[in-house]
Parts: sequence; C-alpha cells; structure tokens
Amino acid sequence: MYELFLTTLVDDDDIQSACAVLGGLCAMPAWQSLHRVLYFKGPAKPGGISNQNSIVKTPRKDILTLWKDLHQQLSRQSYILQARYEVFKDKDFGPIAPEVDFNTRPGTLRWTDFPDPPQGGRSNVTHTQRKKTEIWDQRNLPAVMKDNNYLFKSEAIEETYQFFRDEVEFCLSRHYILQMNGGGAPLTHLAPWENLSPADPGRRWMFLIKVHVHQDNKPDEILKAHEHLATIRRELEGVFDFKQFDRRIHDTRVAVEMRNAPAPLPQVMTVTDQR
Repeated sequence: MYELFLTTLVDDDDIQSACAVLGGLCAMPAWQSLHRVLYFKGPAKPGGISNQNSIVKTPRKDILTLWKDLHQQLSRQSYILQARYEVFKDKDFGPIAPEVDFNTRPGTLRWTDFPDPPQGGRSNVTHTQRKKTEIWDQRNLPAVMKDNNYLFKSEAIEETYQFFRDEVEFCLSRHYILQMNGGGAPLTHLAPWENLSPADPGRRWMFLIKVHVHQDNKPDEILKAHEHLATIRRELEGVFDFKQFDRRIHDTRVAVEMRNAPAPLPQVMTVTDQR
C-alpha cells in the first residue's frame, strides 16, 4: 500500500479551531483516541520475519498476504517497526491500572518505508509518498519481534484527532514522553495521564491529510491521489499552510551491517614525499 500525505504543524492554542474547521469540512465530530506505541529496532543484518512460530494462525488470506509482503520488505532492509495498542485515560494510566501483557493483547503492527523522492525531482512539492503496511488485530507481536531479533527500543503515547471524508483521512496527532525503565522492556505501569508531557517542547500537533492507494502497481491511482491532495490543499488555502519537510524525518531504516569493509580513513592524514 502507498500512503500519500500533506503535512503541517498546528499550535496547541489553535487545536480547537482546527478541529472545528475539520468537523465542518467532514460533517462529523472529531474521533479522539490514544495509542501506546512500542518501537522495535531490527537487526543490522536484515532477515525478514523468517521465524513465524509466534504468529497467530489465521485462515484470512489478506492477513497472510500482508505478513508475506512484510517479510519480503524486511528481508532487504531492517527498519524500526511500531506495535500499536489503543489505551484509555480512565483505565490504562496511573498506579491502579492493571499490568499489560502485550502478547495477549491485540495490536497493530505498522511498517513505513523511507519516502520516495519528490515527483520529478521538484523541491517545492508538498506531497509525501511512501509505502506502508499495517497488520491489525494481532496478538503475540512482542514475541514475533523477539523471535526475529527485533529489539524493544522505546515507547510513547500518541494522541490523535481524526476526521474522514470519503477516502481521505485528516489526522492531528502528537506524542507524549514515556520514561524508560532501563530493563529493555515496556513499562509495567504508566504514569497518570495528567503527568505526561508532550515530546515537542512547543506542544504542537502534527497535521497530516492522508490518501491511501492499496495496490502498489497502479501508477494511475497514485497520480489520482496526488491530484486529490492538491485539490484539498487549494480548498484549505488560507486556513492551513502545508509545507515540504525533509523526508529524512520519516526515515525508519536501520543501518545495514557492512562486513569486510575497508577501515575508515583517519580525519587527518600525513602526506609524505614518495619521490
């Protein structure tokens, strides 16, 4: 699947106004949600999802195809993957919240590729385009990650306001810092919701307008998605100022292990006369 999106930032003071505009545009109230996001870093030498013993068996062919496609992608390059779990303010935060076993709790595994270069090499294009895979309602995700040498690295809480109009998603989101426990595993308990701080010191929200093309091999559909985003951008001109961000901020690739590579040159070299 390809994900194409426009990007801008919204100040915290403007979030209610932004939701009011989007609510009117989409004729719906905001869909507000929280997700606990676990980040797993792949091995330096890519190996895909070769060990599938912990994947819960399913007769659904679409799920099997997603796992197969993801294995192929991760066999060529290692990435940082997300395991995402919906959480709720009233029962998942604070000292009285029950301890979570993420292997028994269904979650979503998300992979996103490094975005493609701007279309035609143009630097003023505001659309970002990347491949994306999401496998929903999966148990045993930490076990699958461990079986394939993906290491838990960090976690965060993601707060989102979502709106939908036809096939277009309008998503405002920001992340909250979770302090690591140093044990190489997710926290057993979360701090009270009111004690969490946004990761961005400016408390800003990332605003993405997304369109998805489910078949990678349909360039006409991808072009149509670009045109659709351009139309929406014009529709919201003067309300939101969409920008072209460096695509490296979306880079989830893990550096490839180089074996038998020559030693790096010293920063300072002494040149001698060989005559």
